[in-house]
Amino acid sequence: MHLDDIDRKILNLIQHEFPVTKRPFSHIAKAIGIEEKDAFERIKKLKERGIIRRIGPVIERKKIGYVSVLCGLYVEKDKMEEIAHAINTYAGVTHNYERDGELNLWFTVTAKTKEEIDSFLEGLERMFSVKIYRFPEKKVFKIKTYFPV
Repeated sequence: MHLDDIDRKILNLIQHEFPVTKRPFSHIAKAIGIEEKDAFERIKKLKERGIIRRIGPVIERKKIGYVSVLCGLYVEKDKMEEIAHAINTYAGVTHNYERDGELNLWFTVTAKTKEEIDSFLEGLERMFSVKIYRFPEKKVFKIKTYFPV
């Protein structure tokens, strides 16, 4: 996908810190040297093209009493898209990706209670006749992901 220098500057800036102000696009525009409406339109187009997946806060779930679990399962190739889509319908899914290996679909799910997660996972298992392996958290590793463009 083609990105011009302004798109690259915007992506580098908002990956680091999205301004939490009344007019965030004005702040971005000033930092990049463009008009506010242009910053908004460019970010909107980057989202429409799938380059930006989402813009939102990263909340420390433990501090608000939420629980999370990493899940892995084996999915036949012809069912991968359907099952991945069903997983993504749950608002608490933060990651969902295909990998090589015996367990070839991995996702993380967060909810208010373990029971909510179990109910969601059990529903998926029944719906698709799959076994979802749960990997409870032992230690948290926070990685600040940054993709310079």
